[in-house]
Formats: sequence, structure tokens, C-alpha cells
Amino acid sequence: GYELKMKRNILLIIENQETCKIWIDGFKNEDIELYNAVPVEDALDLYGKREYCIVIMEIFLKHIDGLELLTIIHRQRPVPILVLASKEDNKEKIRAIKAGANCYLTKPYCWEECLAYANSLIDLYVDLQEKEEAGPLTFGTDLVIDPLGHQALLKGVNLKLTRIEFDLLYCLASHTGQILSREQLYDLVWKRHNSYQVDEVVKAHIKALRRKLENSNIEYIKNVWGIGYQFLSELKEP
Repeated sequence: GYELKMKRNILLIIENQETCKIWIDGFKNEDIELYNAVPVEDALDLYGKREYCIVIMEIFLKHIDGLELLTIIHRQRPVPILVLASKEDNKEKIRAIKAGANCYLTKPYCWEECLAYANSLIDLYVDLQEKEEAGPLTFGTDLVIDPLGHQALLKGVNLKLTRIEFDLLYCLASHTGQILSREQLYDLVWKRHNSYQVDEVVKAHIKALRRKLENSNIEYIKNVWGIGYQFLSELKEP
């Protein structure tokens, strides 16, 4: 991968001060700036002021509608959103995920799990943002993927990829050899959308991408049954 240079800002929208302190302690050894929305009514104002790589928020807030706040944040500028809920409520969970939540955790919280989820979402987001600064990816003399020109060339011919197809190819190629699940690909590439048919959406785009790559004697995108996909730059088996 490439070096992470993006500033890692985190916005906390949490009324419970003990919970807040746990998050602050959890991130204290890392290169991260935490911004705490106190009072929570200031959250939107704070969100508009700088770039964040994740928002960590309680969904059941006393003085403000958490779901409405989540919806506005996601529409304004999509970043990963980790939701903390004080009680198990499936309808509320589905509403939150449809509104833009990437992760929904309920009490009793396992703090190690919460931190692991947050760090994983931050890494995925930063990884995708960094691609603008990365140089082209080249595979042999056949395939060149250029993030700045937003184009992929196969044997010198522009593949004319859609934005999603390009992001999908770039995402797979910049994790060469790594197996990525459909959910991971969906989180990374479709930041602005939510869908119940994650599998179907990813499958359809992979299929379209493969069709555009079929003039090569290399099978770049390999199916890993039951898990997802892997990008490999080796010759197809005869």
C-alpha cells in the first residue's frame, strides 16, 4: 500500500461523558485528533468545519434526534459512521444503516471490539482517500491503472470504465493478493449509497469489469468461493 498522510480527525457525538472518556483513552496513543461535540447540538457545526475520517455517535440522544442528525451528516459529506445504541432495537438499527451508518453496536459494549471496528473503518476510508495522491499502478506491460487520470489502460487501450468500475478495480489492484469480501468492497467503493443487495450490486459490477478486461490473457479478478475476490496478475490457466 501507500503511506498514510491524511490527517485523522474523529468526531464524537456522545452525551455520556464516561463513554466519551473511554473513546478518548482508547485513541490516545495514536496519531488522531478527537473533536467532542459538547453540547451535541453543535455537532453539525463542528462537522462542517473540517474533514473527518469517522464519526462515532450515540443514536439515542436526549436533546436532539440522533437518526435525523446521522442522515444529515451522511448527506452532507459521507464518511464512515459508527453508531452506539443503548438498547437493542432492530427497526432502529435498520433505519440507521439505511441512513448511512456503517456499524451499529449495542450495549453492553465490548470496548476492544468497538475500537477494532472504528480503526478498521478509519483505515478503509483513509486508504481510499489516499489514492488520489498515489501514482499509477502497473501490472507487467499490459495493465496500467491511473488514479489521477481516473482511467485504466489495457495494452494501451482505454477501458472506458464507469466511476464505480474504476474505483472497484483500483481498490482490488491496490490490495493485490489480498482477499476482499463483498462487504469490504462495498464499504470502500460505494461510500455514498446504502443497499440491501450488497452481494448483487458488487457481483454485477465485477461481472461488467471482467468483461472489459477479457482481452487480456491474464485473469485479474479471481473468485474466492464463499469469501469474495482477489486481484492477481498472473496468466490464465490453459
